[in-house]
Amino acid sequence: MQTFTSGSAVENEPEQNLTDDFEHWPNEPATRNDLRILATRIDRRFAKIDSRFTKVDSRFDRVDAQFDKVDARFDKIDAQFNKIDAQFAMVDARFTAQKSELQNAIRRDMYGFAAFLIFATTAVIGAIKTFII
Repeated sequence: MQTFTSGSAVENEPEQNLTDDFEHWPNEPATRNDLRILATRIDRRFAKIDSRFTKVDSRFDRVDAQFDKVDARFDKIDAQFNKIDAQFAMVDARFTAQKSELQNAIRRDMYGFAAFLIFATTAVIGAIKTFII
């Protein structure tokens, strides 16, 4: 069995390494050293995969942090909308109160003007009645 110690053999896929090793010495039994080398190759491959997962996890952490920032901004905007909503409710209450006062003033003025018209009409009719009769 042929063993590779250069970095290029580790770069290959494990299946390719095994195929290369067994093609060169197909009838030779594997030694402990061959098994150690194979285990080292597999361990390095898993270490590479673990480092890739770590990189992906760190990227997800960054994206998650960005989402947290955006969420905080939305919370601030939501608080501002709640504040504006409260201000609109206050303005609406004031407007409703002023509207009610204005309606009462108009009614008062209308009743006063109606009373004046009744009094004036009665006076005019009385004056016409005294001059004509």
